[in-house]
Amino acid sequence: MIAEALNVIVELINTYISPSSTDDPLVLTNISKFNDGNEFSGDLNDKLILSIVNIEEDRVAKSPENFIKENSLVRYKNPAVPINLTVLFAATHTNYDQAIMLIERVIRFFQIKTVFTPDNTPEIHDANEVNDIAIEKILFEWMNLNLEQVHQLWTTLGGHYMPSVIYKVRMFMIDEHIVQKEALPIKNVDGKYNQI
Repeated sequence: MIAEALNVIVELINTYISPSSTDDPLVLTNISKFNDGNEFSGDLNDKLILSIVNIEEDRVAKSPENFIKENSLVRYKNPAVPINLTVLFAATHTNYDQAIMLIERVIRFFQIKTVFTPDNTPEIHDANEVNDIAIEKILFEWMNLNLEQVHQLWTTLGGHYMPSVIYKVRMFMIDEHIVQKEALPIKNVDGKYNQI
């Protein structure tokens, strides 16, 4: 679900940045591969890279309900796990002006539209159908990092700073829909209690 959703966003941004180009400026990959000196780094030169830098559970959005009422049955299952992603858009261009321009285009893209649903983004509807998944809503939110946080992030990623922007991606719900137990609902309680 995560890869499918991010690939839809990559496709939309590529269309926005260069609608008639066959060479996609944005790729979904691990940014640390650019700086680690392996054979993959050559393919990432002069690219805009989308990379996940963190995955976290959204405890606020997590439902405590562990059952679903359907008709005359109660189905017990673990609640869906809501997750947030922290994603980084980084430009690896040697031409600094080009790198800044591409980061600006990403910012402009998300200024136009920050919420993606199957209703307002047909590509998400298509991804849901093709991959048998249920992406209901994706929300992109700009993240501000101070200089110390930027330094820590790029040190962790193993590279030198590149023109980049970070977004928090909210509203992913991971749910396998596995029912652990079914039961009839409790309708009344009969019993006699002894008074002490």
